[in-house]
Amino acid sequence: MRIHAIALGALLAAGCSAPDNDADTSPPVAEGPAQAPPTQPGAPPATLDDEDTNIVPKRFQGDYASDTPACTTPAHESRLTIGAWRIKFHESSGAIIAVEEGGDGNITITSELTGEGETRQAVHHFHLSDDGQTLTDTDSGMTRRRC
Repeated sequence: MRIHAIALGALLAAGCSAPDNDADTSPPVAEGPAQAPPTQPGAPPATLDDEDTNIVPKRFQGDYASDTPACTTPAHESRLTIGAWRIKFHESSGAIIAVEEGGDGNITITSELTGEGETRQAVHHFHLSDDGQTLTDTDSGMTRRRC
C-alpha cells in the first residue's frame, strides 16, 4: 500500500503543476531564414529560374560517340555525354560551370573536370548539325554522332 501512495503522489505532482501565466504560449519561431542543404558539384541548383545560364539546352544534351560501334561500347575513348549540368568524357567528367550558346548551333561549355587524379577547368566549343545528329568539337575537329 505504501508503494501505491508513493506512485500516486508522484503522478499527482507531475501532472498537477499549474501553468505559468507569464509564460509565452506561442510556438517557437525559427531564427533566420531556412537554408537549403548544400548540393554536390554538378548537381542542379536547389531552385531554378529563367536566368540560370548553367543549363545546357536540351538539343545539345545526349550521348555521342565517333560511330555506331563506339555508341555500343560504354568505355569507348570517343564517348561524350552532355547533361544539363554535367559533362562526361572517356576518362574525365565534371560539373558544367558556364554555358554560352552562340548562333548557328554553336555552344561553349566551361566545366570543372576531374580525371586521372586531377581537377582542372576546361572550355569546349561544339557545333551541333542542323539535324541534331552530329556534334563537332570545333577546337579539335573531332566529330561525334548522337547515339
